[in-house]
Amino acid sequence: MRDFPVEIVACFVGLVLVALFSGILFRRVRFPYTIGLVLVGMLLYRIGGFYDPLNILQRIHLTPNFILYILLPTLIFDAALNLDARELMRNIVPIFALAAPGVLVVTAVVGLLVAKFTPLSFNAAMLFGALIATTDPVAVISLFHEVGAPKRLGMLVDGESLFNDATAIVIFDIVAAIVAGSLLLDNPADAWSLATLAKIPGQFVVVFFGGALAGAAVGWIMMQVVRLSRHDPMADVGLTTVVAYAAFILANYYLQFSGVMAACGAGMVVNYFGRHYIEESTRDAIRKFWGFAAFMANSMIFLLLGLTESFLINDLGRLSSVAGALGVAIFAVLISRVIIIVVTSLCYNPFAKPGNQITLPMQFIMFWGGLRGALPIALAVSIGPKLVSPAEHTLIIQLTLGIILFTILLQGTTIKRLMKRLGIV
Repeated sequence: MRDFPVEIVACFVGLVLVALFSGILFRRVRFPYTIGLVLVGMLLYRIGGFYDPLNILQRIHLTPNFILYILLPTLIFDAALNLDARELMRNIVPIFALAAPGVLVVTAVVGLLVAKFTPLSFNAAMLFGALIATTDPVAVISLFHEVGAPKRLGMLVDGESLFNDATAIVIFDIVAAIVAGSLLLDNPADAWSLATLAKIPGQFVVVFFGGALAGAAVGWIMMQVVRLSRHDPMADVGLTTVVAYAAFILANYYLQFSGVMAACGAGMVVNYFGRHYIEESTRDAIRKFWGFAAFMANSMIFLLLGLTESFLINDLGRLSSVAGALGVAIFAVLISRVIIIVVTSLCYNPFAKPGNQITLPMQFIMFWGGLRGALPIALAVSIGPKLVSPAEHTLIIQLTLGIILFTILLQGTTIKRLMKRLGIV
């Protein structure tokens, strides 16, 4: 029986230590922690190439299952556990508009522009449009807390991200199924017929809300078990861990529903019933545990993201060869972001209560705060070899990494200055 190398354990411990020290350093110099971790990860990749004992650093990168089944449930459950339900319901219309129709708009706009002006085929471009639609505003939300941004702006950005993680995965799976079906047809374009596209809303509703119901059911069952634990803090914290991962795995892997919405539904159920069934001291312990878990998950995501990004910039010749396609992809992502925010605001503001409109400065921040994180990498890497050619798959990964690098290092480092100029502090 083979055992795993001790070097892997040592490397993991070292990465945790680096993340913790980096957190201390970046907070002292007032630099966004998560963005700084990306830079540290890129530096570690380079160091691994100079010293043989650290060569393992060049073999570590984010994988789909590690992101989806290890890191993502932690982040989603923690966010749902601390969600302000009243604030969410006050802003549910613009949040849902950005997270559902908005993802469809991004998929379509990015897919069509990339298919038109890059070497990617239409099928590959639509897959790319679906996977790049999800936003990851962790760095932006931390800045909101630092500068004292309005609570409502934080809810709009954070709520959109929470739900569009789910919608982007659902849309990506639907697009992947359409692409797989097109390969069986004499004319692949027939797979994108109006009849096929008309089925997408129904499929989306089933997968999206099916996941939420499955997660809520798991959360409710576990809360009945919590009632029997007789206020045992260790048991209660452990049960919430089981809830988060059981809901995600059950929905995503076995039921083919949205795992993100399942973890979200479970977290909201635990948040609601926990006030009645769990003592305040235990609830505080649960919040601290999940706060630490989310901190570690975010640290690993952005540190490993930096290591993964280095695959893109390791070969400058290859980077220059896709510079034109990358420019098109960045433009498509930005213009699609403008469209969904402006259209959502124009449709929502006339019916909003006075003082509850999405103001122009808020729209600017929501636009510039649409950072991309690790989930697009997981989706890009998960594309099967039968769906796209090896050359297209490589280009999709390069474009994905390039856009993530652009949004994190350019948008993420300048949004604080933009917020101060617009007076959103």
